[in-house]
Amino acid sequence: MEAVGIEDAGRLARVVSGEVDPARVTLFSTMKNEMGFLPAWLDHHRAIGFEQFLIWDDASDDGSFDYLSGQPDVIVMQSDLSFGDLLRYRDPDGTEREERAGTYFKIALPHLFFVGAFVGYVDADEFLILPPGVGSIHAVVDRLEAAGAPSAVASVVEFFPASASGLAGALPQSFDALMAAYPFFQCEQLVDLREGAQPELMGKSKTARLFKRYAVAPQVVRQGWQRVWMSSKAKKAQQFQKSPRHKTPLVRRDAQSRLTGSHYGNLPPSSEVLLTVAHFVFTAQFAEKIDRATAWGAHANAAAKYRYYAQLLERMRGVEDGFLDENSVAYEGPEQLVRCGLMRW
Repeated sequence: MEAVGIEDAGRLARVVSGEVDPARVTLFSTMKNEMGFLPAWLDHHRAIGFEQFLIWDDASDDGSFDYLSGQPDVIVMQSDLSFGDLLRYRDPDGTEREERAGTYFKIALPHLFFVGAFVGYVDADEFLILPPGVGSIHAVVDRLEAAGAPSAVASVVEFFPASASGLAGALPQSFDALMAAYPFFQCEQLVDLREGAQPELMGKSKTARLFKRYAVAPQVVRQGWQRVWMSSKAKKAQQFQKSPRHKTPLVRRDAQSRLTGSHYGNLPPSSEVLLTVAHFVFTAQFAEKIDRATAWGAHANAAAKYRYYAQLLERMRGVEDGFLDENSVAYEGPEQLVRCGLMRW
């Protein structure tokens, strides 16, 4: 398999709608069939100051491609590759590794258009929350630039209803409505910023806590010739995939600074700025997303985590306040995230 670098992204993907303005503060995302979240996602991130959206669409067929193409501030890219297709990626330091096409495009596509600019990165079910008193992403960019910091890290905070019954109904169509429907989160620090170093991860994600509470345990299933021998890679594909506790949603794009995967930048981030990403996993789309991700199989290790999510959902049915524990609190505002150690400014 021939290795590809960042510089090859322009021949592997193409702009199919819109025109990039390199001067605009831009949010990048990879998406497939995310029509349920798109109106709220775009409206929220417009409201906090993003001026342009660069989306790599993985052959969506639920109407989201047409919706995105009709937005004047959205540029849509596509490729003959699908998210889960494997590539041999050669990073700018010369190190090679196997990478999924979707992750490669997340690393590489913004480099086609933005030189010396900060670019945002969040998924369709993720909503960036700014610190108290900060009204625009421009203020965050200005602070990072003034400090010479190449990126800002965020705590990834999962939001959820009190009980599995709260997953019924239609998916809310605004950020405020999502927060009202799924208001709870864990008031537990997930990230410790360290000067001159990558962040240290702490605690456990809400998903990990639920798996433990409801005794959802990974099982290795051997079929066919695997009854005789199974590779370590095949075994790993049936294990839990950790839910993210952090990501790097704002990265300066230049010859020295870049995203290296789904969660890290290559250089140590700011030790003074910690944002929050609200992650809406447990929503009215939860059961549908499990079915879709399992069938699609493009997520890490063939979407093993979603198979276990299906077990979790079944065990939680009918349990009153089944999502809640002693550290679950209802969201009131970003000041609360600061107090919980999930945000710093």
